[in-house]
Amino acid sequence: MSTIKKQGIRNTLITYIGVVIGFVSLLFIQPNLLKPEELGLTKIFIAAASLIATVLPLGVSSVTTKFFPYFRNEEKRHHGYFGFMLLFPLVGAVICGILVYVFKDLIVAEYINQSYLFTQYFDLLLPFAIIIALNITLNAYCSSLFKTTIISFLEGIVARILFIVIIVFYYFHWIDLSQMMYLFVSIYLFQSFIMVVYIYSVDKPSFKINTSILKSVGVNKLITFGLLLTLTNFSSIGLKHLDSIMIGKYMSLDYVGIFALSAFIGLVIEIPLSSLERITHPKIAQAWSVKDVESIKQIYFQSVKYLMLIGGILLVGIIANINDLLSLLPAPYHQGATVAVIACVGAFLNVSTGVNTSILFSSEKYIYGTFLLFLLLIMAVTLNIILIPLYGITGAALATVISSVIYNGIKYFIILKNFKMQPYNLSSIKILLVILLSFAVSLIIPSFSNAIISILIKSFIITLIYGVSVYVLNIIPEYHKYLRWKK
Repeated sequence: MSTIKKQGIRNTLITYIGVVIGFVSLLFIQPNLLKPEELGLTKIFIAAASLIATVLPLGVSSVTTKFFPYFRNEEKRHHGYFGFMLLFPLVGAVICGILVYVFKDLIVAEYINQSYLFTQYFDLLLPFAIIIALNITLNAYCSSLFKTTIISFLEGIVARILFIVIIVFYYFHWIDLSQMMYLFVSIYLFQSFIMVVYIYSVDKPSFKINTSILKSVGVNKLITFGLLLTLTNFSSIGLKHLDSIMIGKYMSLDYVGIFALSAFIGLVIEIPLSSLERITHPKIAQAWSVKDVESIKQIYFQSVKYLMLIGGILLVGIIANINDLLSLLPAPYHQGATVAVIACVGAFLNVSTGVNTSILFSSEKYIYGTFLLFLLLIMAVTLNIILIPLYGITGAALATVISSVIYNGIKYFIILKNFKMQPYNLSSIKILLVILLSFAVSLIIPSFSNAIISILIKSFIITLIYGVSVYVLNIIPEYHKYLRWKK
């Protein structure tokens, strides 16, 4: 248990360091050192590659998480599971390679007018996707060995710092755009190399598959489970990257870059949810296994209350300061203010439903979530096709928010109907009142000529109003003892 706790602390620390690096990189370094079109190129490139990479390993990461315990045996080198695992991305690479190049001309024709630069690097897309898929596979194996710190460190810190270095090199003309793109892909290849070296240093896996163990577990069961979870993962990742891919079809890469930066601001609100889910998901899964419904209800209720509180102050703070924040960036990015506001509202609505995803997907009704995600992806594609030509990047933001609201609404009713869980009460109404009050106050706070001073003053006043209101309305009485003056 102490090892798990240590890794949990390390992973949390690394995650937040990585978030800070990513925040500074995307909001300040990339827009100032790259043109919007170049920033858009990197975003649509990784979006397309990630989407392919989700299908390519044929769900082996989910298979590894669920079934590796049946193969675990250090003395027998886990019965060659490592070799069996690598067959999935190998077969997937062949299938995806054929599909990508069969439809290459059609894809290029869709993007060549608005996103010509993207089509110039199309042949690099499949190798990039294969590398990402390999990383996904190796990460799953490491996680099954309970070695997760290396994954967080490589993805959260090393990759982001190396990307910043590459951007600096490009900005000073030490490398050209093609070299920058190849080095960008090489960052992920470097991760693969380090992961393989690390796995062999801690585990010494085998490529010799023990077919008798494989048959006892059930090959068909492994493959069926992997393909089913591929659908889930594809829908989930597709929703994450869909807007950038769709914008690149209808608009120039400049707008892909502007949208990516503006939408990222909204994602800041979802960071507490992601952190909480990493902690609560195992607890919820364990509670389901012993039918401890009351514990799940308590986690559900508490997650909604605290995420609404944290998300609310972030929502008001960002919206109040969005114009000052964007004024610190080059002029093309100023037009992303509306997108940022819509993204923030969508993110707040998402966190306000708490850890409903963990509750649904770790329950016996997880199949509902799988098909719901797939239907959501179809709906999101449809909305993007309709709204982007009408409203540009604002339409893409609206499509994402509408899809998210419907998705969370259906999840809420599935959980309510099947498990009789409802996380909202009087505290939820009080929190909404605090948010509305703080937002109203933010509207009358004047802006100053210096954007940084303006952000600091507004943030201080909003935080003060928000904190006092939460205290007066007795929303979190369990913490009041820490705020009272001692007599």
